Amino acid sequence: MNPAAPAPTPVPIHDIVGPVWFFPWPVWVVVCVGLGALLLLGVLIWGLRSFLARKKPPTAKERALAALESLRNSVAGADPYAFGITVSDAIRNYIHDQHGLQATTQTSLEFLEGIRTNPVFSDNEKAGLSAFLEKTDLLKYARAEAGESEMIGLLETAGRLVRAEVQPGKNTEVAP
Repeated sequence: MNPAAPAPTPVPIHDIVGPVWFFPWPVWVVVCVGLGALLLLGVLIWGLRSFLARKKPPTAKERALAALESLRNSVAGADPYAFGITVSDAIRNYIHDQHGLQATTQTSLEFLEGIRTNPVFSDNEKAGLSAFLEKTDLLKYARAEAGESEMIGLLETAGRLVRAEVQPGKNTEVAP
């Protein structure tokens, strides 16, 4: 190297650059999206819980009372035969669903004999069921005539049976 030769120019040194942001979005966007996602998740959970709470299936008692109430609205001018079948089915389905007894597949006599020693029903309830089934059997099988007041009486007896407020024989007279 020749001392008289000019020194080569050094390569320029650039300044140090600050940290490089490797995340593609700004922090405020990430925070807003995260809060929005949490809010959406909270709304979905709240909506699902309220939806499930509303969709709780009705109990056997609620179904029976609803069936009896719908019958009450159609008593005027109802055919006693069809009324007897419907009100009897409502009570028999209730007993089947609530107590697991075969009320829907047995005759009234078989059913009453089966519950004679069953502790599920009190003596008062058994007497009420007996009177109720006798009246509905008269409507179904003997095609007995029943006026509006007799049908309403049967509905009231059925309602008391479902609510366990039985008073046997009260207001359930059906003309043979």
